[in-house]
Amino acid sequence: MNKAPELSTIIDAQTAVRDFLENSLPDVSRVNITKVAKIETNEGGWEAEADVWQPNPTLKSLNIQTQRPVLDQEHYLVRLDDLLNILAYEIGESIRQDG
Repeated sequence: MNKAPELSTIIDAQTAVRDFLENSLPDVSRVNITKVAKIETNEGGWEAEADVWQPNPTLKSLNIQTQRPVLDQEHYLVRLDDLLNILAYEIGESIRQDG
């Protein structure tokens, strides 16, 4: 008997986005997933937003020591298909709501 393919859950999408950002960007200190939404289009999939903190590149390149880490925050938009493959990502503002 053939089993129906398992549908991805919001937790699966969140984990995929976190893993992608942590493994694809250099020196990630922290990733906070701020939004995950199912896309209601023919292709389906997910849209996610995340804040990523990384060491300040200027301080790092100049080898300036600080008592506490100086981290820069970037907001990323990530799109995934139903199989949780990353389709696109970019630094940007929040995904706009239609309507």
